[in-house]
Amino acid sequence: MNAVDREKTYLPLLSEVPMFAGLAPEVRRFVSGGCYQRSEARGRVLCERGSPLDGFFCVLSGRVKLAILSEAGAERAVEIVLPSGSFGEASALLEQPFPLHAEALSDLRLLVVSGARTREAISRWPEIALLVMERLSRRVNGLIRDLECCCLMPASRRVVEFLLREVDGRAPATHGIEVELPAAKAVVASTLNLTAETFSRELHGLARDGLLVIDRRRIRVLSVEGLRKRCVGPAA
Repeated sequence: MNAVDREKTYLPLLSEVPMFAGLAPEVRRFVSGGCYQRSEARGRVLCERGSPLDGFFCVLSGRVKLAILSEAGAERAVEIVLPSGSFGEASALLEQPFPLHAEALSDLRLLVVSGARTREAISRWPEIALLVMERLSRRVNGLIRDLECCCLMPASRRVVEFLLREVDGRAPATHGIEVELPAAKAVVASTLNLTAETFSRELHGLARDGLLVIDRRRIRVLSVEGLRKRCVGPAA
């Protein structure tokens, strides 16, 4: 498929990606000329640590786990990428090896955006660089927040902070705010540097206190204010 055909095929998909949605049509058209679509089944390893990337990934549907693997095989999940999210931008744009392990948590549809074509687009339309910087800066700030959470906060506080992030911006309903865990409890717990048992114990403790109701991966937060009160005081 040549660049012109790619533009026609992938422009509608690229327009759904938040990082590119606000750009002028001619910019999106040019970038889409370097895109291709990729579908993967649940459990598929998308890329390993040290893999070269010719493009970065935008999640159209499904969920992706980004993790660090030790030489002994231990795993620490660092992020769960949901639809409209992306990963691999820094490696693709800097032409450096990917530093993480990426695995499909469900069946996936991905849009792969060429790093080389994005760099060329930045040279033509510098405003793209600002969008990329904003996205990467938010990710860095999020990683710093997660590092603070994992290093300085007790398990109970980590779980409460996670729940508050999940309900942030959602309008309260009559019977509370319902959220669904973005992955299995063990994976979510790993992103908080907790064991699955500790994560589950803290959730059930909050449920016993009347702050939420648990139904497998669905959690109904009954009192956001009650959760916020748990965050008052020192982090550790």
